[in-house]
Amino acid sequence: MMNKLKFIFIIIFIFFFNLNVCAIENKILVKVDNEIITTIDIFKETQYLIAINKNIQQLPKNQIFDIAKESLIRIKIKKKEIKKYYKNIIPDEDIINNIVTNNAVKLGFNSLNDFNKHLSKFDLNTEIVKDRLINEILWNKLVNQKYLNKVVINKDKIKEEINLDKKIIKSYLLSEIVFNLSTGETLEKKFDDLKKQILQSGFENTALINSISDSSSSGGKLGWINETALNKNINEQLKNLKVKQYTKPIVISGGFLILKKDDIQEKEIKIDKGKELERRISGETNEQLKRFSLIYFNKIKKDTKIYEL
Repeated sequence: MMNKLKFIFIIIFIFFFNLNVCAIENKILVKVDNEIITTIDIFKETQYLIAINKNIQQLPKNQIFDIAKESLIRIKIKKKEIKKYYKNIIPDEDIINNIVTNNAVKLGFNSLNDFNKHLSKFDLNTEIVKDRLINEILWNKLVNQKYLNKVVINKDKIKEEINLDKKIIKSYLLSEIVFNLSTGETLEKKFDDLKKQILQSGFENTALINSISDSSSSGGKLGWINETALNKNINEQLKNLKVKQYTKPIVISGGFLILKKDDIQEKEIKIDKGKELERRISGETNEQLKRFSLIYFNKIKKDTKIYEL
């Protein structure tokens, strides 16, 4: 039944992409516990994904369908968990608008107005972005609440590494793929499959299809990250990469990580050891919390009943 509905959706996608969403017959495709995902939900999600990542259109229509479906399932699972702990919490509007603006710039738009005009071409607006950001803010708050006391930082080790008054600081423009292994699957086989997909479809589209990180919807893009915010193991791997190359799988809590070095910048700065220590601690804390977030999500997903109708 699901394959039949997927086929119907793909036909709708091909013929009605530029038409009003009301032209689509609405059918329930997936149930996530008691929450439903419909044909229109997936159609809108597809439009959103294309709006923020045009390369997704290079993928086969059935893969676009699956990406949109998994994206909505992830959102539904997180929202359900958030509601257990937070009710009627609305983050500050100015903070949300600033984050939306930063995201627009990260995607290459000069202003929030330009981003809104772009979204309107897909019958969307920044409200869909705000809703996702509010969801992520509350999710991250929940992860912090549950796991911050489990974060382990070696301050003495960091202090030893901050030993120069002046230093050339590298910043990397990074993209990621985070993945797990299926039962019986070896890391070597999985990495070989991913390398073939990257060669055929590109890193960005491979992240869209395979990555279990929240960055997957934007093709795994992480933006510019200073080397001081990365741990020693990751820095060592990135240091030996040329631009446009990617790492071998890195073992992380909850799975494996592949990083692609999209670009690099270098600048000489005067080190304020106190501020540098704060930055390093903050970066390492965020990195560990990101991995705890993945573990937490995988745990609640296993306890969630997902039905494809």
